[in-house]
Amino acid sequence: MPSTAAPAPPRVRLLLARFSHTGLVFAALFYIIANTPSLLPRPWWMQGLVAALSGVCGYVLGLALGRLAHATARWLGLHVTMNPRRRVLLGRIGIAFAALIVISFPQSTIDWQREVSRQVDVDGPGWWYPTGSTLVAVVVFVLFILVWRGLAGLTRFFLTKVSSRIVREAAARLVASVITVATVVVAIDVVVEPAVLAVVGGNADRVNQQMPRGEHAPASSLRSGGPGSPLTWNSLGQDGAKFVAAGPDAKQIADVTKKPAKEPVRVFVGANESLDKSADLAVAELDRTDAWKRKAMLVITPTSTGYVNLWGAASFEYLLGGDTAAVGMAYSNLPSAFGLLTAPRDPGKASQILLEKVRRRVDAMPAAQRPKVYFTGESLGAYGADDSFDSPQQMLERTDGGVLSGTPAFSPNRARLTRERAPGSTTIDPVINGGRHIRFAGEPTQLGADEYDRPLGAWQKPRVVYLQHPSDPVVWWSPRLMFNSPEWLRETRDNTPMAQMSWAPFVTFWQVSADMLVSNEVPGGYGHRYFGAEMVPAWAKVLDVDPGSREDAIIDAVGRR
Repeated sequence: MPSTAAPAPPRVRLLLARFSHTGLVFAALFYIIANTPSLLPRPWWMQGLVAALSGVCGYVLGLALGRLAHATARWLGLHVTMNPRRRVLLGRIGIAFAALIVISFPQSTIDWQREVSRQVDVDGPGWWYPTGSTLVAVVVFVLFILVWRGLAGLTRFFLTKVSSRIVREAAARLVASVITVATVVVAIDVVVEPAVLAVVGGNADRVNQQMPRGEHAPASSLRSGGPGSPLTWNSLGQDGAKFVAAGPDAKQIADVTKKPAKEPVRVFVGANESLDKSADLAVAELDRTDAWKRKAMLVITPTSTGYVNLWGAASFEYLLGGDTAAVGMAYSNLPSAFGLLTAPRDPGKASQILLEKVRRRVDAMPAAQRPKVYFTGESLGAYGADDSFDSPQQMLERTDGGVLSGTPAFSPNRARLTRERAPGSTTIDPVINGGRHIRFAGEPTQLGADEYDRPLGAWQKPRVVYLQHPSDPVVWWSPRLMFNSPEWLRETRDNTPMAQMSWAPFVTFWQVSADMLVSNEVPGGYGHRYFGAEMVPAWAKVLDVDPGSREDAIIDAVGRR
């Protein structure tokens, strides 16, 4: 009797047969979603990477669901048969359809990408954008699948060793999978992670030791690294050196405000072997510069290597006529992401230690002579400043106010305040107790009204402002994006980049993660860039200073965008 088996398929069909068809369907679906807009415009190669990672997640999910369905059908005794030729035809149609989607869908989304660019005031992508992103997506997806197959081969290797000598096949597969995962985890923990940290740490040390181009050690004795300071300019790190070298002097302040001004004090300490030692050095610098006689002190929590929002510090100095002392200290030599990974509590500890030492000295002074104490931070620095207080109430009890910008979602007090917001207000612009002490703002107009233009109540002292742009991915990123739709995507969000976004498992996480990498590549007022046009109004409200007709001049001097 002649065989009814289908003729041997060609090599391409053999290759495709090794892929999970359910996995490919989900990979294509996730790929489509990944090409929809998110918070910020991204380079073509990054868009391709996001699409590839999303496709891999879809493939793995589809593979798991396919195998679950197959196991369930086998358990129930269900059998599905199909004519071999029709099965091959159906497979070809599916493959052609998937290829058509991969090639054509990014082309159809170019207008969406241009709209996101328009929302943040940058030029939109060109015609070549979807072509480049598609090529990157396909190449990276294939590479990931090859790695996946390598791990599968490792699992099969362990399977042959275990199943023949110890247990039966079903249990052997579980044991082999566990051994494979354990091998990969140990390799990452013992080899990859230390190697990455060594490279990153070495590069960070080299960068930190290089002084900023075009800048010079301060000529003023009222700045760390200047004449009379025991701290050398080189010891402050690159970002600390920028901070003490930048900022206005008394003449610049007087020229802009048209009022007499003082030379501001700027103190900064580079990373040391202990946070306590750094804080002691900072207090000693405050002693040396006679900073305790100033009208106000600004305790700055920088990012791990010492980055400070210069526009915020300068706003503070201009608005108070230079009768100020600003102090901060670095707490790591690693970039923020690695610093947070290796020592997640250090930003809060550093902020708390420095603030407490300053507070202790101020509290020991006669009440009539005490300077007011304010706090600030941006990004990881905002997280550190936020985390240094046990509660929002302690924030108000221990300081005279502050401004935090781009505060990450995992900051404990910000998260608590957002949860406790007034009914009817949103996570994008939460209203806290009618704005009595603490206010959130995505733009200066929201310092006095919510996002629906409803006026807030009387603003009592002390005052705290959380600046957070709707388009700032640092503010909205969370690991929970992988599996849960966030509140900020379920709210009314007209006239923002969020308006075109929708949530999808895994995909939204990768989109917002990629947005973080480009969050400083947009103009001030968008993304993770908080410039003078926002900092000056925010600090004016917190300090209860009315710059009057000089506000625009101060903003221009600080840096509008």
